[in-house]
Amino acid sequence: MPWIWLDEKIYPQYQLNKYNTLYDCTNKESENFKYCVADISGYYKFEKNIKSLTFRISADNCYILHINHNFIGIGPALPGGDFLCTGKAPKHYADKYVLDFSNEAVKNLDIKAKVRLQPEMCSDYSRGHGGFFLSGTVTFDDGTTETIETDSNWWAKPDECYNDFGSYDSSCREEPYFASFKASEVEDIWNLEDSYIPTRTFNQIFEREVNVGVGKTETFEFELDKIYGVYPVLSTYGMCDISFKACELKGQNETEEKIVFDDIFGDYFSFRMHSAGTVKLIIENTDDIEIKVTLKLVAPWYPIEKEGSFVTSNKGLNKVFDVCKHTLKICRQTLHLDSTKHQELLACTGDYNIESLMTMFCFGDMRLAEFDLMRTADWISANNGVMFHTTYSLIWVQMLHDVYMITGRKEILYYCKNALSTLLERFDSYKDENGIIENPPDFMFVDWTVIDGFSMHHPPKALGQTVLNAFYYNALINAIKIYSYIGEHNKSNELKTKADSFKAEFNRVFFDKDKWLYFDGLGTPCGGDKHYHPANVNKKYFSKYPNILASLYGLADEALAKDILERIIFDDSLQDIQPYFMHYLLCAVRKYGMFDKYGMKLLERWIPVVEECDKGLAEGWIAPEESYSFDHSHAWGGTPAYQMPMAITGLEIIEPGMKKLKFNPNLYGLDYAHITIPTDYGYIDFKAEKGKRAVITAPDEIEIIRGDLFE
Repeated sequence: MPWIWLDEKIYPQYQLNKYNTLYDCTNKESENFKYCVADISGYYKFEKNIKSLTFRISADNCYILHINHNFIGIGPALPGGDFLCTGKAPKHYADKYVLDFSNEAVKNLDIKAKVRLQPEMCSDYSRGHGGFFLSGTVTFDDGTTETIETDSNWWAKPDECYNDFGSYDSSCREEPYFASFKASEVEDIWNLEDSYIPTRTFNQIFEREVNVGVGKTETFEFELDKIYGVYPVLSTYGMCDISFKACELKGQNETEEKIVFDDIFGDYFSFRMHSAGTVKLIIENTDDIEIKVTLKLVAPWYPIEKEGSFVTSNKGLNKVFDVCKHTLKICRQTLHLDSTKHQELLACTGDYNIESLMTMFCFGDMRLAEFDLMRTADWISANNGVMFHTTYSLIWVQMLHDVYMITGRKEILYYCKNALSTLLERFDSYKDENGIIENPPDFMFVDWTVIDGFSMHHPPKALGQTVLNAFYYNALINAIKIYSYIGEHNKSNELKTKADSFKAEFNRVFFDKDKWLYFDGLGTPCGGDKHYHPANVNKKYFSKYPNILASLYGLADEALAKDILERIIFDDSLQDIQPYFMHYLLCAVRKYGMFDKYGMKLLERWIPVVEECDKGLAEGWIAPEESYSFDHSHAWGGTPAYQMPMAITGLEIIEPGMKKLKFNPNLYGLDYAHITIPTDYGYIDFKAEKGKRAVITAPDEIEIIRGDLFE
């Protein structure tokens, strides 16, 4: 499988990559890391008509692909990564395409790729050297085939117009546009595997043509119907300087690209995905004629084959579901994103756990969640169990269990088994002699709030220890089930003994018998290696966070859990929680049969949020800092898209793969509800009306157990 790149003898300055944007290079190293976009092309001429082209493609960083002058896609699927993993990615991935030419009389293939050398976003990962790969099979009308692949017969040269991140200047072209040089085959260092997921769909959501007169500079601003992650595409007739700006909502900080065209015709395709609800073009006409500029916005997302729906008598809740669903859609890229604005890497497992549960009701296709689990497993193994967010790495175990229950694909459990063992061993090393986690490298992430001046993103031990220990206990409980599913019963029993002992110690250490609540952590000093430890404070804190988790995860017995929840849910003396952590509270409320009393009241907190902005979901509702501006493309707060249909249908997965489901419906005061649930087998259709028995239809492959009548 030959990889190719720019000829090192001609372009020695455009060979090496930083591994990622987090890589802290020395001054001497930085001299080797030059920004570059390579033009790579291959041309094939055949005697017969082409019926189809099936191919695999990858690049060290990012490619934009056109074939026969048609835009095909942007890739490849990302390796993922973690904030602590600043070395090369364990694996690289190849996207897979099938192009149909059966309705065209095509005998030639003109393949052109623009390939960016350096990583731009924190989710980008490199193996340290520029590279591009394509291998495919051409099938002709007569059924015969021919193989094509990148080799030294392809062409490769820099496109000097792309002169820096977000900067394009056609006057920078040093060589004639037609000048080309043969590509050079390079050592295959990429450990390439086929992507587990289909390629994204690229959807043109916007197009406008504007004119600017001679000697004028004009500003054009456009509102989009929703917030999307978009790639700007520009074409011009006439010379001009353009500033493209994007933001989610007017008045927020803008992302920007600067484009200069000094030719009569200009074309530009951006490598940068902007999070946009409003876009702006500032155009200076530098020509002696009236110029014309066309702007297109291309929005990618994971392909949608099925869509769930949620319609009830409460229009406010319906709108909440729809906004959550749209935000989830735009965050589903080649990995789940925390938001299209931040575009963080796989470190944010707490986000993706919630997004995977939302997917069950919104889109049904869980392959992206499975791929996230597998890539995270690779990073856990490569980094010996150490991840930036300690709580999030433990939530990965919860996500692994939940996704398996939805899909029933046991191979994911086998794939992640070694990483699971590595992770649990790593957390065992953080314990004291009593078995409580005492000396981890950090106690984050809890929630995006501030208590006593401390951010709960990275709290001191006194504010984060109990939460981390609760997540660890839940990881043990889920690991017990996972090992049982794959037949490793000795390991399962071993962890059961450990979990029982840990539960007793947790209650001995963290339960306050005077307040009858769990406190947030010990005020004792921290030991061990610390990569993000604020100095501890010798103070006892009480917040909602550890009490919600202790109740949800069964660290508190049922009677105590219900009592705690009753006392803390609307206790204004305790720190309020953000939409993210509301996920755990709502799960606890459902678990203990308290949804009829509290569930709808909690969910209604989202109604004014989406009324204020229905273009995308706000990151939170309590600003952690006075100057902080929430993004509106953050799916981690979208738990209503999971909680509402889950509660109303009373859905319980009895057999992995959703092959056997139990429904215990409850309208919780609504007049009616119509919910469709997409599955691998087809749709489950749920209809309920006050005073009547719910009507549930499902594919033949799914066994339905029906619960109680409505009141």
